[in-house]
Amino acid sequence: MNSDNMDRRKVEIDLDYIMPDTSFVYPIYSPDGEKLLGEREVLTQSKIKSIRDKYGSKVYYSPAEKDASVLPSYVYHRALDKTKNVLNDIIITNKFTKDSYKKSEEIIEEILDELNTKELNAINLLKEMKSYDEYLYYHSVNVGLLSALLVRKGRKYKGDEIKSVVLGAYLSDLGKIRIEKSVLNKPDRLSEEEQMEIKLHPQEGYNIIKSLEGIDPIVLQTILFHHERYDDEGYYNLPYETLPSSPKIVAICDMYDALTTPKPYRQAYTPSEALKLIVNSVDKQFDREIVSDFVNLMGTLLNNSQAFYRKGDFCILNTGEITLVSEVNPRDMMKPKMIVFARFEESGKKSSLRFFQNPIEVDLAKDMKRKLSTIIMHQKLIDAIRNKLKERRILVDYLYMTIPDWH
Repeated sequence: MNSDNMDRRKVEIDLDYIMPDTSFVYPIYSPDGEKLLGEREVLTQSKIKSIRDKYGSKVYYSPAEKDASVLPSYVYHRALDKTKNVLNDIIITNKFTKDSYKKSEEIIEEILDELNTKELNAINLLKEMKSYDEYLYYHSVNVGLLSALLVRKGRKYKGDEIKSVVLGAYLSDLGKIRIEKSVLNKPDRLSEEEQMEIKLHPQEGYNIIKSLEGIDPIVLQTILFHHERYDDEGYYNLPYETLPSSPKIVAICDMYDALTTPKPYRQAYTPSEALKLIVNSVDKQFDREIVSDFVNLMGTLLNNSQAFYRKGDFCILNTGEITLVSEVNPRDMMKPKMIVFARFEESGKKSSLRFFQNPIEVDLAKDMKRKLSTIIMHQKLIDAIRNKLKERRILVDYLYMTIPDWH
């Protein structure tokens, strides 16, 4: 790699997470700078194996300077600056005027216009624009941007409806300007009273803008309902199935941005970790359809063209069975091929694992009864399962032969 390339930002790619037949818009380089693949060259299974055998699992690409902010940084910064002006005006005047609404629409129109052919680098830019000190400003722009990408990829909305969904996303946390900063930024556990104050922000945001003439109901619904849950235990305990789709779209984008932003009490989750946590929220916080849409339409875009889980990861199915991912399904990340080798069993108040002597191979794309429920992330549990498999000599030969880094 020449000196110009070496000076550019390097984006790490983990080959263990790459699905075969993936291609990148940029050339791929080894850790020491050797060019391994040209731009848009397809990474076949054999190429992945060949590169891993010679260089290990970590390689890099380096976005070209002229492309590095293809949602141009000036567009993002302009959106951010305008957002600060709009929110600060509302804080000072305690009013959301027609002018404020018009400025908000202009911000969303600029973002939507710039996303026509510029999705990947828009996400790269978004990932760099994290600041807890100005969280509300960044969060508003980021959730608007994520929602714009998801709603356009999902194709359930058209024309002005798209703008209304994205505008609702952008304004979804508007009500937080009426909450004390000491509560919003509190690093410790919130009191019950403080939690109730936080839970008022969708209603507060709705109250701020509901009187504006001609506002699309989609915007109001999105703001008011974006913290409802699939298990009906959201802020207002509303029945999830009766809600429109726009607040559900915004809610999952809101969760992703919150997870990947550092907080006083934790570090930011990586895109891969955040996507796993979103999968693990299925049938609890979100319905399976919206989770499937998010991870399939947005997953590889958010995670540098990589799958967010890999062959060899342990999962739990809706049946309580414990499985091993044997093959990632690039057409539907919620339906990989798996090997079922154990089941959780309850005995009184205790829960234990019963291991099968003869594991079962299943394909979730064809098995209508079994569904992915949880990707196991807790390292102690992962290590305990691995150790039990070794002790019982279950799947050991398969694991050593087919799973990278199995030991």
